[in-house]
Amino acid sequence: MTTRNLYLKPNVLVEPLFNQWYAWSNLIAPATSSMYIANQHLKIMQSFVTSPQLHVSALKNPANLGGPFINYGPERANEIKALLQRTQKEQSHVIEFAEAIKTLDKILTEEANGLSLEPLYQKVPEPLQGYVELVYDLNHSPSMRFIEGLLYQSRYYNTSSQSIALSLTDRDDRSFVFSTPRLGRENWLNLQIPFSHEGLDVLFSMKRRPRPLEQIAEIALREHWIARTPHQERRQPGERGDPVADRA
Repeated sequence: MTTRNLYLKPNVLVEPLFNQWYAWSNLIAPATSSMYIANQHLKIMQSFVTSPQLHVSALKNPANLGGPFINYGPERANEIKALLQRTQKEQSHVIEFAEAIKTLDKILTEEANGLSLEPLYQKVPEPLQGYVELVYDLNHSPSMRFIEGLLYQSRYYNTSSQSIALSLTDRDDRSFVFSTPRLGRENWLNLQIPFSHEGLDVLFSMKRRPRPLEQIAEIALREHWIARTPHQERRQPGERGDPVADRA
């Protein structure tokens, strides 16, 4: 049987996700991601579960776009509730880490007096012990410095929360991504793989270099996302170059 070489379709939308939320830089670093989970994600989801219609009504006003409102209808409240409960269970240690940050910040604000901070190490909450250094900043205000090299090796950095969502799109615009977790829908595939997965390099290279389907089967791709011919890029009048030249 002849092996077919296939390309990645040009209208495949790739979204990195963290715990089903759009992953940006502050959701990757362990310290900042814990604060967003505890102080934003949980609160937004709880608000939606309590009153989904409030979110629907709020987003009818363009001034609220980008605010803490989930862009789904009331019929998806049970799915958000399930994600909320799963987050509270699976990320409980991360939530405790965020609470510890707030506790230590309060201790530093109330007890640091401009002298040595060494005595305050005894009051560092248990989740933070070994992961922070107590310092004064340039304005002589007490602060904590996270030792990120250790945090990335700790249980507070868990790549199992990372995934890659694939879908097809026929439009350039989309709704605000930071306030709404991604839920399953038609023609949507969520690959439970970390951002460092080597298969992603293979996938993205298929926009230019066709590969046999068997080579990408390990990341569970379906023929829905691939094409038999390459995408012909649009070029401006007078622009040099042949799109075919980029093929291998």
